Amino acid sequence: MTGRSPAEVLLGQGADATFAALADRTRRQILVRLADRPDDAGAIARDLQVSRQAVAKHLRVLEDAGIVHAARESRRRVHRVDAARVLEISDLLGVVARGWDRRLAGVAAEAQRRERSPERPTSDRLLSGGDDAAS
Repeated sequence: MTGRSPAEVLLGQGADATFAALADRTRRQILVRLADRPDDAGAIARDLQVSRQAVAKHLRVLEDAGIVHAARESRRRVHRVDAARVLEISDLLGVVARGWDRRLAGVAAEAQRRERSPERPTSDRLLSGGDDAAS
């Protein structure tokens, strides 16, 4: 990941394009296909049974997000997943996941603490003449 904080990356200019690109099921299918075998739009379209034009549009979105790159190989334009970019996205999501794990662990610890030493609600203490009862 870059020297920026996870929050800066998540809220940065490119984050919307990245997550929008990954939000579409067909684009994720294209990524899976390209991870297996880099190829041109026509071959991807045949494998996924989608029109070549649709695949080309999806590939442009993935390229704009920096997730896929294309290079000329002879007369073909071959697309490849940018492994470093996918790793960067994975690392970022890992940071977010670890933050949620810490929060959930705190909630679980508080629930266990309350379960071990249950406090009676204030209304119960007042009715029984406990410490909080008015004199």
